[in-house]
Amino acid sequence: MASASTRPDRPSKLEIRQALRKRWGNGLAGIDLDKNENWLRDWVVSKAEFVRFHPQDDPSAYPVTLYGHPDRHKPMREGRRKDAGYVEQQDLHPAIMESRMLSTNFYRGYDDPTLTATPQVQFINRLIELQIEKLSKMDLGDLQHRDYTLRIVMDHAKDRVGNDMIWREFRVSGGLSIAALSDKILTPLMGWVRNYHAHASTVYKDGAVYGPTDFGGPEVVHKHEVGYAFVPESSSQGIWTVAHLLQDVGEGMIWTRDYGSHFTHVITVEDIAPVEESTGKVAIIDGAGACPPEDYPYIEAWVDDIAKLRIRSPNLSLRDTVLDKMRGALNYKGTVVTAVFDPDDFDLPAARQRVHDALASPASALTVPKQILLNLGLDPDALDPESETASLDPTLNPSLKKGQVLQRTWDTSDEGNSNIINQEVISTMRDRKDGGCCWVCGSPHNFLKYVQVLGRL
Repeated sequence: MASASTRPDRPSKLEIRQALRKRWGNGLAGIDLDKNENWLRDWVVSKAEFVRFHPQDDPSAYPVTLYGHPDRHKPMREGRRKDAGYVEQQDLHPAIMESRMLSTNFYRGYDDPTLTATPQVQFINRLIELQIEKLSKMDLGDLQHRDYTLRIVMDHAKDRVGNDMIWREFRVSGGLSIAALSDKILTPLMGWVRNYHAHASTVYKDGAVYGPTDFGGPEVVHKHEVGYAFVPESSSQGIWTVAHLLQDVGEGMIWTRDYGSHFTHVITVEDIAPVEESTGKVAIIDGAGACPPEDYPYIEAWVDDIAKLRIRSPNLSLRDTVLDKMRGALNYKGTVVTAVFDPDDFDLPAARQRVHDALASPASALTVPKQILLNLGLDPDALDPESETASLDPTLNPSLKKGQVLQRTWDTSDEGNSNIINQEVISTMRDRKDGGCCWVCGSPHNFLKYVQVLGRL
């Protein structure tokens, strides 16, 4: 048998180096491992310092970053990639994307119970451990007792001269948990519907992605477009606050809402008040521009429709078409959208009321978010979990935790048919003391005192 060094199909070291440098889509692709002998695959896999590859997986489909050790990984600075800098990922060739999608089936523990995470998730899970360790040791000084003035801007929504079309300015305490910030401040402030779509926060300076780990909506299949894995917003390992993520004026992060349509918002610190000037209370200061209707495909579609809404004459049919879409959107339900609707206006009192209503209600039950279902002739008993003929579909009859109730409403069509079911699981319990905030003013510091007062009533 010919030795490995004399095999005619073995590429030289120079060819290997050139292929790695060229790397197709930032992966190791460039050498077709299927057409070379196993020694080449073993050579490539041996270069991985931390992650493990399934024997049937193609290691050439992964970023070179994954072959290093996460303990030495240096995240992108000020990056705005969708995968947030934990593992830099350029636009990938379709063949590599297909290979990665197929490879996920190898990592389900079927033939190796110890191999239940893809190489990306293995790598990032270690980075998450390191990030939590860093957060736990962080010296925040008095930042959690200082008020932050923040500006949130809807990304990719600019007018012809480059001005932001949709933005809000508000003030919160640095001690406010990022879970409460997303659920009770950002979502209603922008004009979105609470507990309808998933969210995540990506910090520019270190690329860390924070998000809920228990969101139960179908859009989690798109989670990889935001990050392969998240630092939990709140868990037994820690409750992370605004001050944990942002410490200086000018720092920023991306707040992503809806993993499918991928609406990104840029949040920037405009001011951090001294402790003696801080109250901890939430304040909505100013803003501009109307929020896109829920379930729009992407922000650019809304920017195009804003241009149509600005049309006064002669072609009003384009404007009417957009107004009809708005009237049918979940976040404009109950709002009178008239023919003179101005997409550039911002209703400050209405925004303050939405935030106030959110603060005065329990935290969203993310495990079973709001859903819109078609009622295609369902037997009423199928929707009754107490019925003997109740549907076993968890979408229709989800399992509930202590203190949770399932709410359903039916939208009646013009013909009188109740063919749309709106359902959501809500909590009837007070928010937890750790990570919660005052139901009146939004301060995280008054929450314990407020809970004690409620308990005496």
